[in-house]
Amino acid sequence: MMRPLAALCIGASCLLLALEAMPHEPDADEVALGSLVDAELAFARMGREQGVHAAFLANFAADGVALQPAPVRVQQAFRERGPPADPLALRLDWKPAQAGVARSHDFGYTTGPYTVSNAANPGTRHEGAFFSVWRRNAAGRWQVILDAGIATPGAVDFAALGAAPRAGYAGNAQPDAARRDLLAREANAFGAAGASLTPNAYARLLADDARLQRNGAAPIASRGAIARATALRIGRVAWMPIDARVARSADMAVTWGRYRETDRAAHQQDGYYAHLWLRDRAGHWRLAYDVTLPGS
Repeated sequence: MMRPLAALCIGASCLLLALEAMPHEPDADEVALGSLVDAELAFARMGREQGVHAAFLANFAADGVALQPAPVRVQQAFRERGPPADPLALRLDWKPAQAGVARSHDFGYTTGPYTVSNAANPGTRHEGAFFSVWRRNAAGRWQVILDAGIATPGAVDFAALGAAPRAGYAGNAQPDAARRDLLAREANAFGAAGASLTPNAYARLLADDARLQRNGAAPIASRGAIARATALRIGRVAWMPIDARVARSADMAVTWGRYRETDRAAHQQDGYYAHLWLRDRAGHWRLAYDVTLPGS
């Protein structure tokens, strides 16, 4: 189980209808976004029909990871584990509610609700929100490179969160340099004293329409709402990045690693994070999705 363990804000079916209903020929951005949503829908359909094991093996990149909460290489872990005796005993249903693509159309993300149930306990059902980052392979096929799912107290209404964050950067792209720079900045808390961030310093990194998806809680949208929630919970937070991937256009990136939160009473909590970064028009990286999974 990956997702439970572990730009626009409309239902996937509405997205496809909207694209079809447009009076103009779809442009390259619309085509790329539609193909990403199609890939997520096909992934979910395969999960229902063939089971989680087969679907994840077929749709994750060779280096794709899932947070459980620590990062796990999906292809390696699933092959070592082997297929379950009953591939459909675990039922995992999900659908994309928001999606976004990079300007280079090789990189994108999807997020939406999921439910999980088990044939052994038919009356038990758990709900949550998944977050996946996708990259096209050499053949142009979308594959998952990172997946992080949070449990939520109930079903999430993604439409109520507003439109999904989008990148605004259209400058020169140097993805390798951008990856090194972003990893260094995260490790150094973007220059904050003591290599950790206060709630105010953290809030300054957020996109205006950022999302916080924290395990055990409903997603929070907007810089202001996240800043208020963070200020109530923590005194400082430090990030220890493990790896990153960057779009060819260097306007979208994902990082993942460990975090350590220290509350105002000096109590510490460790866990794992996935960050989706988008560059604004001025070229500054803004934190658009912060997905956090406290360690066990």
